[in-house]
Amino acid sequence: MTRRVLLFDIDGTLIRCGGAGGKSLLAAMADEFALEEVSPVPIHGRTDLGIVNQLLGDHGIECTEANRHRLYNRYYSLLPARLAQLAEAAEAHILPGVQSLLGHLSTSSNFVVGLLTGNMPTSARIKLDHFELWDHFQFGVFGNQADHRPRLAEPAMAAIASHCGEPVHAKDVIIIGDTPLDVELAKVMGSRSLALCTGGFSAGDLQQSGADLVLEDLSDNHRVLSWLAL
Repeated sequence: MTRRVLLFDIDGTLIRCGGAGGKSLLAAMADEFALEEVSPVPIHGRTDLGIVNQLLGDHGIECTEANRHRLYNRYYSLLPARLAQLAEAAEAHILPGVQSLLGHLSTSSNFVVGLLTGNMPTSARIKLDHFELWDHFQFGVFGNQADHRPRLAEPAMAAIASHCGEPVHAKDVIIIGDTPLDVELAKVMGSRSLALCTGGFSAGDLQQSGADLVLEDLSDNHRVLSWLAL
């Protein structure tokens, strides 16, 4: 079979963090910029760059690289403890079928397994290291590369070519995520999409967005692997 490149989202697709990321980011805003109250912004399916830009702008803080780095660094310092706390309370966990699927993929030469996430590289690693999943992924495309998820298409194809040592046809790339924005990104790339109902969107929502396959979760590894190999 033709080798497939699989790009997995993280939050709502591989793991559920119980809001650790959003809570840590809001706390970081309050701490770093001495704000008494921080108004949340939509985060589901978005990139961290877009989220941080909106957070800063909504609170009257200049959107400079220096201010973004201040916020990121404070966020990274708060995230591990918040994640551990929520995991201990069983509010953060690996989603069904993920560990076994990644185990199957790691033994197959037919798949190249990477990340395509709205997380920054550091926060992505913090989250996946906590659940001992980071080492399953060979490379990644992260939320510092675009302020809107569909704009990750070009960086994604460039990262795939760099990792594989040659250009890869978009039809041999599969985006695996849990939001309509993941599906939209796959369309922009000209790739297939597997959308999961594990992040808050219904099967109807994801089907309407144009996903090529919609599943409740990744529990049926046999079905997932058979479809990925098509």
